[in-house]
Amino acid sequence: MRLMTLTASVAIAGAIAVPAAIAATASASTTTGTASAFGLSATGLVNLPQTPAVTSSSGAHHKSLVQLPANPLVKLKVLHTSASGSTSRASVVDLQVVKAALSAHLITAKCVGGEGSSHLVKASIAGHRLAADAAPNSTVNVPVQGVGSVSVVLNKQVHNSDGSLTVTAVEVKLGLATGKAQTIDISSATCSAGQATPPQQPTPTPSQSTPPGQAPVPTPVNSDLPVTG
Repeated sequence: MRLMTLTASVAIAGAIAVPAAIAATASASTTTGTASAFGLSATGLVNLPQTPAVTSSSGAHHKSLVQLPANPLVKLKVLHTSASGSTSRASVVDLQVVKAALSAHLITAKCVGGEGSSHLVKASIAGHRLAADAAPNSTVNVPVQGVGSVSVVLNKQVHNSDGSLTVTAVEVKLGLATGKAQTIDISSATCSAGQATPPQQPTPTPSQSTPPGQAPVPTPVNSDLPVTG
């Protein structure tokens, strides 16, 4: 009787362990996508192309720049961008937008798998501190002496027609009242949600032939037991 009980217990333990191994294998998958980023661009009276710009659909790409072309509008120390698969990032260090009275120690945008975020360190405009982690598409309008109203959009997020997302940490617009509009985009990252690659299904082995959760019928073992009395 004891031998029959042991045989059934081992079979049940095997039936529980095999489905767990299958589940762990089936959950594994890889993600692919495209990404791009740039540190700064400007359009209006002063035009600056997307600098430095990177794009990646496979592999990792990085660019850094320590100086912008000579211009009367923007000063900074370092621009850095990176893109890899469905992940992108852009950052600007020690930025000053002179006419907008905007300054920041660090402005960063990040986009991963179709989700974006931004982060500001010691950022202010006309003496007003800007939120470090603003909600998407937060707008601030501030009067600046000699310029008029300056509009700032923090953590600007735009869903593009191809399904990708673009997050721009700071968008600045000034000169609207005078008809001499100027737009500056600072730290911008774009990424797609990516597509999950279907995982490979494991090949069943003889030990997996028993349906999950059902133990095989134990095989009786005949033996002669000594009888006393």
